[in-house]
Order: sequence, then structure tokens, then C-alpha cells
Amino acid sequence: MTSGPQQLTAAFESLDATLPLAQFPLPLVGVDEHRQLAAALAHQVRDYLLPRAAQLDAPLLAVVGGSTGAGKSTLVNSLLQAEITTPGVLRPTTKSPVLICHPEDLEWFRSSRILPGLVRSDTQVHDSRALQIVPHDRLPAGLAVLDAPDIDSVDDENRRLSRQLLQAADLWVFVTSAARYADQVGWEVLQQAAERNTVISVVINRCPPESAEDLRAHLSEMLADRGLSAARLFAVAEVELGDDGMLPDGEVAPLRDWLVDLAAESDARADVAVQTLAGAVHSLDGSLQSLAQGVRHQTEAVDELRRQAGDQFRRAAAEISRATSDGTMLRGEVLSRWQDFVGTGEFMRSVEEKISLVRDRITGWFTGEKKAEGVQVAISDGLAALIVEHTQAACANSVNQWSLAPWGRQIVAARPELEHPSPGFEADAQRAIREWQADVLRLVEGEGKSKRLQARFLALGTNAVGAALIIVVFAATGGLTTAEIGIAGGTSVLAQRILEGIFGEDAVRRLAARAKAELDARVEGLLATELARFEEVLGELSVDDDAGEKLAGVRDQLNHAARAAFDDLTAPEGF
Repeated sequence: MTSGPQQLTAAFESLDATLPLAQFPLPLVGVDEHRQLAAALAHQVRDYLLPRAAQLDAPLLAVVGGSTGAGKSTLVNSLLQAEITTPGVLRPTTKSPVLICHPEDLEWFRSSRILPGLVRSDTQVHDSRALQIVPHDRLPAGLAVLDAPDIDSVDDENRRLSRQLLQAADLWVFVTSAARYADQVGWEVLQQAAERNTVISVVINRCPPESAEDLRAHLSEMLADRGLSAARLFAVAEVELGDDGMLPDGEVAPLRDWLVDLAAESDARADVAVQTLAGAVHSLDGSLQSLAQGVRHQTEAVDELRRQAGDQFRRAAAEISRATSDGTMLRGEVLSRWQDFVGTGEFMRSVEEKISLVRDRITGWFTGEKKAEGVQVAISDGLAALIVEHTQAACANSVNQWSLAPWGRQIVAARPELEHPSPGFEADAQRAIREWQADVLRLVEGEGKSKRLQARFLALGTNAVGAALIIVVFAATGGLTTAEIGIAGGTSVLAQRILEGIFGEDAVRRLAARAKAELDARVEGLLATELARFEEVLGELSVDDDAGEKLAGVRDQLNHAARAAFDDLTAPEGF
């Protein structure tokens, strides 16, 4: 049976694997906070939660943090009675964090199990991402002290790192001064400690001896008001430093004794670790809810952009489909070529008289396969122009829709080419139409293979019959003017009668429906290729549609594991 701590470790591993899905590429309201929260949680899981849950009795990490100039480095050196970390004159005073541990614990802190994102160094360097590790036997085994960068550093990276290190601490030693203990930044950090139920001590440095008791009382009251009544409070008097730059040992001895007592036994270390770990798990609940909600907002925004572009291209497909079935295509060059093909003189004057004789006089009305090819060329050019026009409109309208929102404008500004079809789109459209015309020819050839129909079919030729079928596809008269109806309608009726004379009425209806469906499919394929450019841009945002639900699932797993771990750790011996 899996123990509570094992379940907790597995839950942290799930959280570590899921957090990268929390992406916030779109500049929605609160996005900066969500990005920072996701990064902070990722660091917290790897820096502290995973290694601590895997080894509860590992050495404790006490992070010494505080405001600029509060005297953190001097305090650390004074605790060890050795110059380990060098205070600086310039601000920020601490360039790289310094971790001091007993030699027995050196391998634990040199490994990548804790604070894996920091490079290990044996010397202090001017790089906030390097962690100097100093073994020192004045520090008891089971305890490490880390001198962190200033929480209010003028350097952004130092400021972020200070908070990251505090999130990785088993306990905090928060250093402030008599002049700055009420600063807002410090209390924001202390509030995080309260939310995590972290074991914490507060050192008020440079206290004027005559005001020490009043300062302690006031600070104690402020801590209690903010849920930190359990914090241990230490006051260091404002005294002249010794020649070695350190505080008198009597000023720091109470703090040292408190730290040593915490590290003395593995059970005591585990108690501290469990308290901080449990508080961290509790604080994760609200953070994960916030992340999940933020990810859902990202997903909704991406879905809306996807819907807007999809609607424009679906509208374009519908308009092209309508234009190729409502008579719109029976204009201009297509109509002129068709009339030239069938003959518009005597035929058009006597079409009503002769329509009943179509079956007997078919070949007499046609002037040859060559003119049939002219009809095909006109159809190809006209259809390609129609498709390009509507695709251009779909691209422009999609860009306009996206530009209505700040996040859409950001995408459009970075990808201005989206406003127009791909450079080779017109050639693709022409090729698709030629392929469709070849489809039509195969349809009529396949239908004309019957011995009964072969003679009639061969009398006209494949191109002529194919052209007639395309005219039938375009045959409806919606959208035409009265004059155009008289011309186009008459010629489309002729095409219908010609085909019926060869194949029969039912076959013509079936062939026309098949040809129209294949045309629509070709057009939809072309438009899908252009829409895919918009989809590709949205895909590059790396917003996982299921990230919100996955984060919620990890949150449930974590809460269940935390309860199991707490039950295991608090059960009486023997149970």
C-alpha cells in the first residue's frame, strides 16, 4: 500500500509535469500575475516540495532574507563567527546567494535535488543564478543557512531570486531594522509565510537599546495581527561592530541556539519540514485554482479567435457554393463562350420549336470540340477568380475580427501576411478547378460507357458533354437580371435537354449533384488550406485546451495526497 508521503511525492511529480501546460501567451487581464505565479510554482515544486516530500529528515534549509541594508550578511557571519559572506558597499549588496552547511551535508546541497535551477559554485560570484556552497563545521549537521538577495533589490533578477529562495525554505529568518520594520515590501513577503504556515523567526536589527522593548512589543503586535503570532522574535541591539566586522556573540547567540535546537534531531527536523510542507500544500490550492481559471480564459480567447476565422472561411465557402449554383457563373466570358459553342443565331430564335427534336439534331447544333475547350477555359478562369475574391475577403475579414481585441491585434501585428491569401493561392485555385473539370469529364465518360448510350455520347465528344454538365451545375437563374435570365436560362435549358437526350433525366440530375458536390469539396479544400494558416498561428501559442482540467485534476490529487500524508504523520505509533 502506498504511504501518504509517497502519494504526496507522486502528486508533486504530477504537478511538476502539468505546470508547463499553464501557458499565458495572450495579453488578457491578469496575465502577468498568472505568468509569475506559474513560474513561482514551478520553482517551488522543484526547489523544495519534491525533494522535501521525498526525504522529510533531510537537512533543514534556513533562508535569511530581508530588505536592502538590513544587515543579513553581517548577521550570518556573526552567527558563525567567521567571514563567510561579504557585505557590499554598492546596492544590491548580495550578488549571488551563499549557502553554508556542515561538511556532512555538503553532498545533499551540491546535488540537483534542491534548487536545481542554480549553478553550484565554490566561490562567491557576481551572478544571481549561481549558488555558492560553503562547508563550515561551526554549523551543526542537519541545518544549512542561506544568505539570500534583498527582497527589495533594485535588480529585478535578484528580487525574483529572493522570493524563489524563500519559497524553497524550511524556515525563514527574516531580517529587518528598527528604521524599516514597517516597510510594505517586507510585510508582503511575511504574508506569504503566514499563508504557507512556514516556521519563521524575525530579527529586528540595530535596535536602540532604550527602545528595544517598545520595538519588540510593537512588532509582536503587528505579527499577531497578520497571523504570525507563532513567529520567534529576536532583537539585535545597535552596537559598534568589532574589528572583524561582526556583532558581539551575545547579540546573536539566542538566534543561533534556536536554530541549533531545531536541527538537533531528525524528528525535530521532520516536524519543521512537515509544518512548512503542509502549509505549502495548503497555499497551492488557491494558486492552482487561479492558474486553472487563467488557462481557461486563455483557451476561451483562442477558441474565440479560431471561431471568428472559421466563420469567415465557412461564409466564403457558402458564398462560392451559392455563386456556382444560382446562375451567377452564367455571365460574361462563360456565357459568351457557351453561346458561341452552341450557336446563338437561328438556334436561339427557334429553341422552343426545336427542343423536342434535340435527340435527333444534337450534333447539328455543335460547332466542334475546340470551342468546347474554350468554354472549359472560361469556366476555369471565372471560377478561379471567384474563389480568389472570396478567399481574399475571408482573410481580410478574419484579420479585422481579430483586430477588435488587444490579443488579436498583437497576433495580426506580428503576422501581417494573414490579411492576404498565400502567394501561390491563385495558381492553386486554377489547378483545383482544372482538376475538377477533369473529374467532370471522368463522370460523363463513366456514364457514357453503356453500349446503349455510346453512339450518342461519341457523336458529341467528351469535352462537349462535360461542358454541358458544368452549365447544368450553374443552371439556376437566381441572381441574374431579367435579360440575363432570358439568355442564360435558355442556354442552360438547352444543356439540360442535350444531357437528357444522352443519359436520361434521372442520370442528369445525379451527375449534376455529383459534380456540384465534388466542386464544393475542392473549394472547401482550398479554403481549409488558407484557414490552416490562421490555425497554425493559434497553435504556436501553445495553449492546451485541456490544461485547465488537468490542473484541476492535479489539485484534487494533491489535496487527497496531503490528507493521506497528514494522517500517516500524525497517527500514533503502532498504527
